[in-house]
Amino acid sequence: MVLWFLGVAGVNYWKATHPAAPPAPTVDFGILAKIEFPKEQGRPAIELELPTGKMPVLPDRMTVYFAPAKRSGFLDPQTAIETASALGFIFKPEQPSETRYVWRKQDQMNSTLEMDITSGHFSLKRSWQNNPALLSVTNFVSDKQIITDASNYLSRADLLATDVVGNEKVSYLKSNGATLIPALSLSDAEFVQVDFFRNDIVEYGQTEDGEEDKRVVTAEYSFYRPYPTQGLIRAIVSASGSVNEKIIDLSYLYTKIEYDTKGEYPIKTVTQAWDELKNGDGYVTDDGPKSGTIKVRRIILGYYDTESNHKYTMPIYVFLGDQNFVAYVSAVTDDYMQ
Repeated sequence: MVLWFLGVAGVNYWKATHPAAPPAPTVDFGILAKIEFPKEQGRPAIELELPTGKMPVLPDRMTVYFAPAKRSGFLDPQTAIETASALGFIFKPEQPSETRYVWRKQDQMNSTLEMDITSGHFSLKRSWQNNPALLSVTNFVSDKQIITDASNYLSRADLLATDVVGNEKVSYLKSNGATLIPALSLSDAEFVQVDFFRNDIVEYGQTEDGEEDKRVVTAEYSFYRPYPTQGLIRAIVSASGSVNEKIIDLSYLYTKIEYDTKGEYPIKTVTQAWDELKNGDGYVTDDGPKSGTIKVRRIILGYYDTESNHKYTMPIYVFLGDQNFVAYVSAVTDDYMQ
């Protein structure tokens, strides 16, 4: 009997100290197309100097999300016209091509709306220089109110998705001749820029019944743009009380992610990703220097958030360093990329 108990204890100890390997990643979407990063403008030499002196311990797999590209369809022109109308452009557009529509207003600020009707991406521009009175109206109340004004403008045209609500960043601007430059504070600003970024993906633990337990956060991953400081949506807001003067510039590059349609993929090790970046692969963003030597201080996982047609939202390694250095390396192993 004693031997039996000792045997059971030994087996239990072995199981506790040698847990079963997790199941293989599901790779639900099969082979994925490689991430197409923008063309670089140059990169500095890089050296690794992490706080601990060791590579971080990160998972061996990540989720890939379905991000369907909008395809041309019979309703695209009507949807584009409805969006333009909600933004105040209620007349027939020019059509330089089958997929490009342009609306030009004959107003004081020569307001122009240019849209790709298949993707839904557009830019709205007003020549604020034609209305000097805008520079004398600087009664901004608060960052919160400015974000609300920009959000309300988007909501009127049903353009504010829930996954970009709550992750906004504001920048203060003032005029310098015919251009806008950074201002020191809200009280110094003549315009305010609002960038809308996608909210983080949060992963939770599970209850004993296998249900998601939102009391336990197991991981959190941010989205990273090709140009890190520019949101999927960027609005430049004036202090004018007129709806037609409130937004003087709007860049709308939002793309939809279907968070419930996903698959699990194996990813490269941290060392593999670092070696790729060190050897000239990956992508160094324009935010940091293009020459000299930069120390990389942090390596994390995140998701690449681009307006380009990639069909899937995929994980990346993110390298952060001195002087605003930001670089990306695709994380999914090469076996599942083509």
